[in-house]
Amino acid sequence: MTDEQIEGLVARVLQRLRPPVLVMVTAADGYRAAIRQRLASCGYPLRLALEDGLADAAAWREVGEIIPSSGWQDALPSAPWRAVLLPFLDYPLASDLLNGTLSSPLARCAHEALLAGIPVLALRYHCDPLSELNQLRGAQADSAYTGHLQATLARLESCGVFLGTMNELLATLDAPTAPAAASGEPRRYLTVTDVVNNPALAAAPHAQLTDAAIDYLKNRKI
Repeated sequence: MTDEQIEGLVARVLQRLRPPVLVMVTAADGYRAAIRQRLASCGYPLRLALEDGLADAAAWREVGEIIPSSGWQDALPSAPWRAVLLPFLDYPLASDLLNGTLSSPLARCAHEALLAGIPVLALRYHCDPLSELNQLRGAQADSAYTGHLQATLARLESCGVFLGTMNELLATLDAPTAPAAASGEPRRYLTVTDVVNNPALAAAPHAQLTDAAIDYLKNRKI
């Protein structure tokens, strides 16, 4: 074997020893090929949750293992996740997650990851009105609505979602300790809906339940 082949083999072995990363891919347009290429070389085994109907779904198959829709659309897949990545977080998805409406399966998975203490890392290119991508699209940096969007993103960060550039995201992913949710914010209690959708959340360390959720579990004799 050549030195290059040996190095490639060692890299693949080391990658398999690392905890997997869940990448949730939505249809937001912009930088898709570049982001996909950078993620492919991050050194972690990637498990991909693809939104239905993606035009570039076939290209993502070369990046990591595709999780069938049935394996993630109802609940966060069970695995020792290093992190959950949202490389194409747009503002509607960010608002959905922050407001707790959780109308999309991706928002529900990110919600469950945050509750379980799993780091949620997102790129800010699509959701931040001040990003280069949105500036190219004509976003006005000094408008009142831009200020509103930025305030929403700041609140999302205070809830524990990391927002950054690709370089910042990869550096955070590779740091010895991944970021935890902001300690200054009170931890949200698990509701009956949370427990019904994913009973495993009730068994998570430091899980806090509402009285109704506790009664529900008692009635089910869990």
